[in-house]
Amino acid sequence: MTKHMAQIRMMVGLGAILFGLPLFAQNPTATGTINATLINKNGIALVFDTDPSGVTLGSSGSSAATLDYGVISAFGPLSPGVTRPSVTAANFTVRTVFDVQVIQGGLTSTSYTLQAQLASSLPTGFSFKIDGVTLANGPSSIQTNASYNVDVPHNLDLTVSTAAPGAGGPAVGAALSTVINFQASAN
Repeated sequence: MTKHMAQIRMMVGLGAILFGLPLFAQNPTATGTINATLINKNGIALVFDTDPSGVTLGSSGSSAATLDYGVISAFGPLSPGVTRPSVTAANFTVRTVFDVQVIQGGLTSTSYTLQAQLASSLPTGFSFKIDGVTLANGPSSIQTNASYNVDVPHNLDLTVSTAAPGAGGPAVGAALSTVINFQASAN
């Protein structure tokens, strides 16, 4: 074998190795398919939002917000967002505004009914109203045919008796903490 022939064979051998490396270096691949079924469930969600003219809600934008009137009295200053629409010899009322937004998905309903109720009885001398509807331990209808996906403002009134403690009025300096449960039902 001549030197020239040996060089040609060597080049052909190196060429086969160099061009063959990419074939060996490729990663093996596989393909597959997942058959999935989407089950779209309908429903509604109730969210409490701070109204610009009311007190700032704790956890605004959630379904479990809190509202703090601050220190209230028949006379004197009130917290921002709290008003005193009524003072009589028998009682006084403080008010704030809060927003309810009911979000719906997958429903054919175009409106909802909003109900509210006290989770437990109030201490003597206190009562709550939403939009003029007195709240009790059973459900009270607050709004019918309400629109979805918009903030709907509602007035929350707390009326406090000015009668003496033991005569129908609350204890002076008594703190009030209560839960109001809301329910939105698609119409």
